[in-house]
Amino acid sequence: MAVRYQNAKQFKQELDKKRLASRFLFLGEEEGEKDKFISRIIDMTLPEGLDRADSRARFHIENDEFAAAADFALSPTMFSSRRICIMHNIERLQFTKNRFIFHDLISGLPDSTLLIMTSLENKPPSFMDADILNAFTVIQFWRYFDKDIYHYIHMSFKKLGLAIEDRAIELLIERTGNDIKKIDDAIEMVRFSGASGTVGIDTIRNCVDDLRDTSIFEFIDSLFKQQGRSISLLKKIFEDGIPELKIVYMILRQAEMIEHYHSLIKNGANAEDAALRAGVYSRNRENFWRHAELFSRDRIAQIYPLISSAEYQLKSGTKPGMLTANPVFNLTTDIVFGF
Repeated sequence: MAVRYQNAKQFKQELDKKRLASRFLFLGEEEGEKDKFISRIIDMTLPEGLDRADSRARFHIENDEFAAAADFALSPTMFSSRRICIMHNIERLQFTKNRFIFHDLISGLPDSTLLIMTSLENKPPSFMDADILNAFTVIQFWRYFDKDIYHYIHMSFKKLGLAIEDRAIELLIERTGNDIKKIDDAIEMVRFSGASGTVGIDTIRNCVDDLRDTSIFEFIDSLFKQQGRSISLLKKIFEDGIPELKIVYMILRQAEMIEHYHSLIKNGANAEDAALRAGVYSRNRENFWRHAELFSRDRIAQIYPLISSAEYQLKSGTKPGMLTANPVFNLTTDIVFGF
């Protein structure tokens, strides 16, 4: 008889009650939903304001990063009482090669380390027997049905005090590929656009593609092409009232897309397929490939601590009076001129 694991809705109820285990196994194809819960667990576990770059790390097991992941998970923390280790695609582990490291990880995981393993499969990997699984909280992330997606989008806009036309929902789904995280990003884009009343197809067309009217995507494109005009575009974004943390989030989002793209390429995907799976819209592919050309995986890794530093400074409540003292300005100049 097949084992029934708790689903995402049930898991949310557990987190709402502040119930947090120390080992998780996330199963299923709904990657966007997994990412949402991973972000929430990070926020619950690591204190706000902490430089999280040293306290959390993501590893892609399909890229033969398991040994590095285990080393991170088993190492003592230095700057925080907790550490979060995220291992994506654990089903791709070359178990025979890593058998001893795997068992060392399971038996020797420190209490200070929270471990999250993810798998695209709907069942646990064969090398995780019943005894091992008993040590994990296993969550099943099923793909959303079309009717569930429609309902989710409708309710998300309703919570923002907005309505949305059916045709607009269809276009939003078309441009996000049914990925919940991308849908959440798109809804945030509409919210930050200042839309009110009923969201129609024109709003989705303008906001959920390249957002050229708001100039933030133009800024991101210029930033990851390391163009000096990024500074003037940033000033315009500030003048338009775009929140600073929103800008930092968009920079992080682009860095993660580039990192994902490079991981897919390393794993054998061609450029078109990798860009598609990384969530790049077709009309933005040429620009994105230029970003990926300029920022290798190693260079992208160097950006994350800069992003964490800017986020920390903004959340600390500091309100710089001059543009040149703004954490987002410093982050921008570091990316454009520091590499």
